[in-house]
Amino acid sequence: MKTIKQLSVLTSRVIKQNLTDTDTIITTFIMPIAMLLFFVYIIGGNIAINGKTGSSGSYLAYSLPGFILMAMAMGSAFAALRINNDKNKGFMTRLLSLPIKRWAILTSYILASVIFMLISAVVIFLLTMLLGYRPTTTGANFGLFILVIVLFALMITLISLPVSLTAKNYNSSNSISYLLIFMLFLSSAFVPIAGMADQIRGFATYQPMTPITETIKALLNGSFSFNNLNTTLAIVWIVGLIIIFGILSLRRYKQIFVNN
Repeated sequence: MKTIKQLSVLTSRVIKQNLTDTDTIITTFIMPIAMLLFFVYIIGGNIAINGKTGSSGSYLAYSLPGFILMAMAMGSAFAALRINNDKNKGFMTRLLSLPIKRWAILTSYILASVIFMLISAVVIFLLTMLLGYRPTTTGANFGLFILVIVLFALMITLISLPVSLTAKNYNSSNSISYLLIFMLFLSSAFVPIAGMADQIRGFATYQPMTPITETIKALLNGSFSFNNLNTTLAIVWIVGLIIIFGILSLRRYKQIFVNN
C-alpha cells in the first residue's frame, strides 16, 4: 500500500504539471482542436472518401481517429519533456536516494503519460460529439476502442522513453513526437491512401499508423472484424513495439540510474 501511495503521488505530480502548463495545454488541446475544425469545415468537403466527394460530416467521421491519435502524439512530447527535465535537473536522482521502489519511479512517468494522453483523446472525442458525430458501434466494440487507445498511449510513451532518458536537453527529448505526427500524415488518418503516389502508398499501407487508424475506424463504424488484415497488423505493431521499447526503456533506465 505504501508503494501504491508513492506511485499515486508521483503520477499525480506529473499530470498536474501538464495540466497547469500553458504551452502544454495549447499544444495538446488547442492545436488539435483548431486543426480538426480547419480540416473538417474547410478542407473536408473537398476530399473524396470511398470515391465520392463527401461533406464535413462524413469527413469528421473518417478523420476522427486520426485527430485522436494526433492529440495523443502531441501529448507524448510533453511526457518526454517532463522525464528529461527531471533527469537533467537531478530530481530522479534525489528520488532514487529515498526509500521508494525503483520500478515505481519509472512507472509513475508512464502512467502519467498514458492518463494525460487519454484526457486529450476524451476532449477530442467529446468535441466531435458536440459537432454532431455519432459512432455506430456496439458496446463490445467501443470497449475494444478504449483498449486500443490505452495501448496506443502506452506504445508511444514507451517509444519516447529511451529518447527522453538519453537526450541532453529538453529540446531534443521530444523529437520522437514529431516523427509520430509525420507518420500520421503519411497514413490513412486524414486522406485515403488510394490517391497517394505509388512510391508512398506502399509505405503508407503497412506502416503502424494506417492499420491502427483503420482498426479504430472499424471499431467506431461497426465494421470491425478480427479476421481483417488491418486488425492483425495493428495488433502486431502495437504489441511488438510495446515489448521492444518496453525492454529498451527499462534497460536505459537501469543504465542511467539503478546501476550507478
